[in-house]
Amino acid sequence: LISAETLQDIHMLNEIALGLILFAIGGEIQITHLKALGKRVVLVALAESFGAFILVFGVTAAVTRDYALATILGSISIATAPGVILLVVREYKSSGTLTDTLLAVVAMNNVLCLVVFRLTFAVIQLTTGSAVGGVMLDLFMELIVAVLIGGAIAMVITYWEQHIDDLSELLLVIIGGLLLGIGLAKTLGISHLLVCLIIGAVTNNLSMMHRLIYAELRQTEMPFYIAFFVLSGASLHLDALSGLGLLGLAYLVARPIGKYLGIAWASRRFNADPVVRKHLGLALLPQAGVAIGMALLVSEHVPAFGHVVSTVILSSVIVYESVGPYLTKLSLARAGELHPED
Repeated sequence: LISAETLQDIHMLNEIALGLILFAIGGEIQITHLKALGKRVVLVALAESFGAFILVFGVTAAVTRDYALATILGSISIATAPGVILLVVREYKSSGTLTDTLLAVVAMNNVLCLVVFRLTFAVIQLTTGSAVGGVMLDLFMELIVAVLIGGAIAMVITYWEQHIDDLSELLLVIIGGLLLGIGLAKTLGISHLLVCLIIGAVTNNLSMMHRLIYAELRQTEMPFYIAFFVLSGASLHLDALSGLGLLGLAYLVARPIGKYLGIAWASRRFNADPVVRKHLGLALLPQAGVAIGMALLVSEHVPAFGHVVSTVILSSVIVYESVGPYLTKLSLARAGELHPED
């Protein structure tokens, strides 16, 4: 019923929904919470991200002997699906140390994934002759521009809120700000996900009414989330599972093991909370929109191995999205942080 042409025509809905999701994830990043969690949450996020990267890189290189392909798959493996994590947390009204750590880690590993992927992808394009220019300078400028756009829009939102009496008007300002951020990012060729994440984080920490902002936003965001998951499901090709192969199976297994080992090492090394050490790894399995977007970008610009990347990622996402949300819920339940009856 939903054709490929229809999916392409309404892809902007996906981008808006993902922007709302990243805004909401950013809204969970509060300086006071991060200070309470301490620097350990940053170190855990770095450890689980690079644990996945190193293990996926290693097994891909061992299977294919193609180090460029291994680097790309390793960088994509860092990302966790923010939409799945956020909605599981909200549906079951989860709260506690693991929930706070999970949301902070998901925000950080998506930013880290965008940076590492952007860097490795640009280097590979340079080595294959499909791009020219200063890779590091371009990446640095992209990050600076994203921070400036996101920060400026967030400051406008927080200024505007002080001069209105109607929360519905504030809702329009937020959605308008997000649409502006997405549009500017797309026009300038930078990550709209990073821009929306920054808008959410800065708004949350500057606003005097941030709780009201997110309560108001939740009244309108659900149709976008429904559209996001329907369109994401329609984009999955079940026949891709038949092409999973040895490389796909290696990726499927290596990514969660890498994250788990990274968390286990960092938790012991930096004395993280036991509930984080025991349950965080299982909660980080979901992978969807961000990874799919990166796989399609590789497929379009590096045809030499783009088909292999898209096949591995698309087939793995089917598995991760089938069992991932349940495992996230299970992790939060084992930590005793679900409160659906409240």
